Amino acid sequence: MHQHSNIGIDIVERAGVVVVAVEGELDLCAAPEFEESLTRVGAGHTKPIVVDLDRVSFMDSAGVHVLLQFALSQGNGNRLALTNGSSQVRRLLEVTGVRRYLRFVASPQLGSA
Repeated sequence: MHQHSNIGIDIVERAGVVVVAVEGELDLCAAPEFEESLTRVGAGHTKPIVVDLDRVSFMDSAGVHVLLQFALSQGNGNRLALTNGSSQVRRLLEVTGVRRYLRFVASPQLGSA
């Protein structure tokens, strides 16, 4: 079993919001990289943070744990929002009951200047 993750994380600032766009599989292998990116963004910015989950093809409990832990630490919940994500991500957040602890927004328009 190799430890290479199938995830891409892109951090972009748009209109006063820091967007963390995640693409690929947010699983146990990718969770440390995802957590490190969120921690870096959280420490480096005071702006609102949107985690764009729309291109996440798969997420497991490790990804949910990272999101929840980040949201609940250092009062980040007030400035953190998520996009709804793929149908698999939506189902997972619903089934785990985590959805009620997180804030959701419409997808950020990354294409517009």
